[in-house]
Amino acid sequence: MALVCSAFSSPRWLGRQRPQLIKLVVAIFLLGLVGCAPRTQPVYQPSGTDNPSPMPASGQPHRSVELAMRAAVRALLDSQPLQSSPVTLVQPIQNLSNSYFPTQRYSEQLEAGLVSAGRITPVPEVRVQAVRQSLGLAQNQALVDPSTIVQYGRMLGAEYQLSGKIIGRSPHRLRLQLMDLHSGVIAWQGVESFVSE
Repeated sequence: MALVCSAFSSPRWLGRQRPQLIKLVVAIFLLGLVGCAPRTQPVYQPSGTDNPSPMPASGQPHRSVELAMRAAVRALLDSQPLQSSPVTLVQPIQNLSNSYFPTQRYSEQLEAGLVSAGRITPVPEVRVQAVRQSLGLAQNQALVDPSTIVQYGRMLGAEYQLSGKIIGRSPHRLRLQLMDLHSGVIAWQGVESFVSE
């Protein structure tokens, strides 16, 4: 024990290890900062239409992701494909930005709002998991190839797939897209920009 203590207290050991110690201290400091960052964002409530969100001035980004989501969903609800409550697969919204957003929560709220409004018929989760397993897809693996997405949708019995992304630096962009799974054609697309609070 005394040998170990004397090795760590010797100036020669400290001199050789100084760059690693500095890196370690900086890494711990940065982890502490990141760990203390706020993890809450405004929550989108798609079924709450009592207070419609104000439209931003022409060309101006929305003041929050919540307002951008409301504007995008309003446009989606006005789209022709959702007039007949089609069977729709709602994919999790992807966060491709450099900021934290609780996209899983946004995705769940988006689907719940569209279902409660009677605008989509969701694919049952049991069916989604069975098809994903039969195709050898991981739990959250995203599909990007349009032909694979169409095959996936047909196996699920879905008519459309709704997907979304948050991209860019502030002002960020929220992009929602509705794909016709029979043809692979984008049936509707909306993009709203916003600044994060």
